[in-house]
Amino acid sequence: MSESTLIKINEYISYLPASEQPLSCDIVFIKTDACTWIFDVGMCSQAAEEIKKIEGKKNIVISHFHPDHILNLPRVSYDELYVSSNTKKYTFKGTVVSGQMSFTGVPEVKIVELPSSHAKGCLCLLCGEYAFMGDGTYCKPIKGHHFYNAQLLQEMIKVMEGLEVKYFCLSHEKNFIQNKDAVIALYKDIYSRREPNNPRINVEDYFNADGSVKE
Repeated sequence: MSESTLIKINEYISYLPASEQPLSCDIVFIKTDACTWIFDVGMCSQAAEEIKKIEGKKNIVISHFHPDHILNLPRVSYDELYVSSNTKKYTFKGTVVSGQMSFTGVPEVKIVELPSSHAKGCLCLLCGEYAFMGDGTYCKPIKGHHFYNAQLLQEMIKVMEGLEVKYFCLSHEKNFIQNKDAVIALYKDIYSRREPNNPRINVEDYFNADGSVKE
């Protein structure tokens, strides 16, 4: 696997892009005056090494329990760990976030629960103009097909609309940073396709045969 270069978003925030071989999510680093916040830990060796390089206090937030977001956790050290109640079934430790938690500092950060079709118990991390969403906005693959749960999608859109940011950062996407309004418009379009008495919304036409998002 060729190594990726850490990408700087602003003076506080940088990220390590996701990889495909092995599958590993984007890792976000937010340097505040109190500590470095790390959103997800990935599963590739480079992600673990980048986390190990961070000096001083480290707080980790796990977006959800899937291996490509969590597997490096036993390989790195940290001071505080924040997880959803469902993710704690896999980490066995960490402070459970219910609703949202805010942390004062420069810059200020916030952890918010996100209703999600992709995985139960998703969290997003907010800092300034950016909301780091992990895979929380994505659908759920079921036997090779792609669906949203209509009720969860509606709840997700409501939470997303209430986030006071300009950009959503979506893990694994080629365009990691995306305009908030454009992302919400996409999910509202998907929600408009729901059918009476059908809890699932089929989104096959949004995906290629290999599961990647169509351009």
